[in-house]
Amino acid sequence: MSYWDDKKVLVTGGAGFVGSHLVEMLAGLSSKAEITVADDFSRGDKSHIASVSGRVKIEQADLTRVEDCRRVCRGQDVVLNLAAKVGGVGYNMKHPATMFRENSRLSTAMLKAACDEKVGRFTVVSSACVYRRHCTIPTPETEGFEGWPEDTNEGYGWAKRMAEFEATAYHKEFGLNVAIVRPYNCYGPRDHFGSEDSHVIAALIRRVFDGENPIRVWGDGTQTRAFLYVEDFARGVLEATERYAECDPINLGSDEEVSISDLIKMIVDISGSKAPVEFDVSKPSGQPRRNCDTRKAKEKAGFESRVSLREGLKRTIDWYRTTYETKLDSSLV
Repeated sequence: MSYWDDKKVLVTGGAGFVGSHLVEMLAGLSSKAEITVADDFSRGDKSHIASVSGRVKIEQADLTRVEDCRRVCRGQDVVLNLAAKVGGVGYNMKHPATMFRENSRLSTAMLKAACDEKVGRFTVVSSACVYRRHCTIPTPETEGFEGWPEDTNEGYGWAKRMAEFEATAYHKEFGLNVAIVRPYNCYGPRDHFGSEDSHVIAALIRRVFDGENPIRVWGDGTQTRAFLYVEDFARGVLEATERYAECDPINLGSDEEVSISDLIKMIVDISGSKAPVEFDVSKPSGQPRRNCDTRKAKEKAGFESRVSLREGLKRTIDWYRTTYETKLDSSLV
């Protein structure tokens, strides 16, 4: 018997990038789970969950409004709070107030509603952006509130710190059962490939398929990341919710750390492009290294990433090529 059997589960942001993969995975794990997706559909897309449309109830809601949050939380056993305003380094740097305000409003309204409606279990999807610039590598969860979040993501980082704090306060004062996950550098099919608000892998794939020549990459290429494929992310949220709702954060990440220089080489190779690469040192590189200590996730939730970076990039590039029906400029291949 699955933990999720006969559970009423609300997934906020469930038509979005990560949320849609999680909804599909949850529907596959348990045919008896009652799944509700709450989304404002400003970025989420119902087509992302078309494969499970017969299994899922869809609620359109403004999740910055407590009234809407209470409506969608009513009667739920578990809330997986994936709704967030996200962006890449460039967007985050330009809009720290917006990122802090919008994400704080989302978490505050959802926590209040979940507590009011006596939800059994609430999962906070936090972020690696809570960590300071020069943290220990691999980074343990104990450093989550040390120093100031990385300045290129400070608005988002502070909002996620506050979501963790507020959830912990609700647990202490009202007994809300809380799980907290800190995912690292997610990528994969259905990511946002827009010019300003995309993450690094999505942005680089778009540039390659737009025929950019040379392909310009922010920073000097020496900065490193450990990227987490979206299906691993979704599975990690479900495993942490089920096995470690202890109001104690755990990192969700991969042990495969790569430099941005090697990353773009891999993307170019898989895509088949022949365009040269140039690094723009006038642009910010972000955190010098970002890679998490995964031991706690393995011990407490039984979570390990399964999809290698090269395999994940191939799946993402195949999806992008098919979805956008874009071909490389014949002069570049």
